[in-house]
Amino acid sequence: MVRFQPKPVPCNDLLLSNGSGAFLLIPVKQVRNQRHKEKEIENGSKYHGFFLGTQKLLEGWFATADGEQLSPEIQSGFQTDLTIAEKSYSLKGGKKVGEEIFVPDGFPAVAVSYSGPFTSLEFQPELDIRGRYEHTWTDYTSTFAEGRCISTGKGFWAVMGEGEVKPLGQFRYKFYPDDFSRNDIAERWSHSPCTFRGSRFFFGFGKTKEEALQSYNKIKAGFEDLKRQKADRLKSLSNKHRISTENEALAKAFQAATAQFLSLQNGDRLPASGDRWFAGDSGWLRDAMISLEAYFELGLFDRARKVLEFWLDAGKMNGEGFFADKVEPQPQWRAADATLWLLRRAGEYASLSGDRQFFEAKGDLMRASLEKIIDKRVNGRGLLFCKAYETWMDTRFTPREGFPVEVQALFAYDCLLFAKLYDEKFASRLAHIAASTINALTLYKCKKKIEGVERRYLADHLSQSLEKGDAITPNQLVALDCGLVDDELEGDILAVVRSKLAGKGIRTLSPDDTGYFEKHVGDGSYHRGCQWPFLNCMAAKREIRHGKVERAFNHYIHPLIDDILEKSVGGVPELYNGDGTDAAVPRYQTWSLASFIIACKEYERASMRQAIL
Repeated sequence: MVRFQPKPVPCNDLLLSNGSGAFLLIPVKQVRNQRHKEKEIENGSKYHGFFLGTQKLLEGWFATADGEQLSPEIQSGFQTDLTIAEKSYSLKGGKKVGEEIFVPDGFPAVAVSYSGPFTSLEFQPELDIRGRYEHTWTDYTSTFAEGRCISTGKGFWAVMGEGEVKPLGQFRYKFYPDDFSRNDIAERWSHSPCTFRGSRFFFGFGKTKEEALQSYNKIKAGFEDLKRQKADRLKSLSNKHRISTENEALAKAFQAATAQFLSLQNGDRLPASGDRWFAGDSGWLRDAMISLEAYFELGLFDRARKVLEFWLDAGKMNGEGFFADKVEPQPQWRAADATLWLLRRAGEYASLSGDRQFFEAKGDLMRASLEKIIDKRVNGRGLLFCKAYETWMDTRFTPREGFPVEVQALFAYDCLLFAKLYDEKFASRLAHIAASTINALTLYKCKKKIEGVERRYLADHLSQSLEKGDAITPNQLVALDCGLVDDELEGDILAVVRSKLAGKGIRTLSPDDTGYFEKHVGDGSYHRGCQWPFLNCMAAKREIRHGKVERAFNHYIHPLIDDILEKSVGGVPELYNGDGTDAAVPRYQTWSLASFIIACKEYERASMRQAIL
């Protein structure tokens, strides 16, 4: 892998994942806590640290070389090849100290190493114990022996070493600047059980003492081999997944985004995100299925099948034919569109891969899902009814009870797709319903003058009484992505999207709308103006279909390249503010990364066709 040098500012992050549901998220540069008397060094976010599944275990660490703390004020550089992260510090007298951070593949562990002309280095780890006073008292106990510390708390164990160990037992109240700005004042605490003297320190984590010891011993004994193995994996991945382009920045951004996208895998489940509040869980069905198109683009059909098999489970389907959109901590059924995305990807997988065994195993279950949805939710016009918060626009500020446009498009697409896969009788029924649904899309047509030109577009949704909610939103792009709109209307919709919605991501509401928010300030603004990069590929693909290859690049790919290279390396965030500035959201969002990969692959194919012509 090539080396990346993101800008060394506190708002930039780096994700180092083990590829199995555990990861370390670190700030490229830490901050000083100006609200605390001690002005201590602090992470910029409570989501910085090491996570095992959804639980944060390690807050971070402090290091002091020859009595001088390695602080943000003396940090002189940062670089990464996604195998390791390297920080450099300039001490008094011109001494240079390097800090190397490594997370191995496959098990929960971290190694931190220091190099330079120092005489002694003191290392103080901080464990996360944010629930110390929120629940019944939990003892955070530690034992010390043979240059290591073994700590346990609520549901986790940590083994730390090695070197000369000195018990400390320090508890610290944590404050994070981005929490204060979001009016989040919940108590959070960290615990430093000890300090070490040495130059390389290992962490092993687990839900039991045995698991933590095993992780610790494995990284300590195999440190150099594990680094080589990870570097080799990333090199192989880079060689296998690349795009043909003369644009070096684009090629580098695609390389980084693909590496991070494939590192966010959690077993066979593909989490919705690798950081922030989606950390390490089983993910959301909708997000996983939208992201799965990138697996198709990368030719990873074996992985795609495993993800589909995890979600296509009879125990996850309810009486209306919908599959659970989330399974942890317990199953929930609150997303009609999620199941439609699942059926779409399953049908596409069966068609693209030629995997008849998969369809034979899951075909009856998918048919049962479709039949129940049709019987329980579809009216005589072929329109599928949704309750108020059953789409991806799921906050109480964006109720869409009735017939959301993207749900109808997905439903019609699924019916057409499966009409090619099932027996003649059921296929005929599906084709007939799809024709009715597509015909009903005429009810969504709206007109509005955009930049002096009258443009047609599709309404966001119809109410139960079939009244149009005619706000300009990006949900009509799903109808384009499904290929259900004629060329003339599609051209108008793309013009509307470029004019009113396009940015780094695609806005969820036109700035002309009275409900538009320029900044993300919580649920009220979440779907009313914020720019969502996961939608970019839908617009880019259709622009390319109309022959506008460079337009697709300029509007939906190029705006993300600098951020992928210079902010959170290989990361595309969940969303941006309506004005395109950064918001306090996940920086590594799976479906955002997938969208960038899909758009890049489509752009590559189109560019190659143009070169041939």
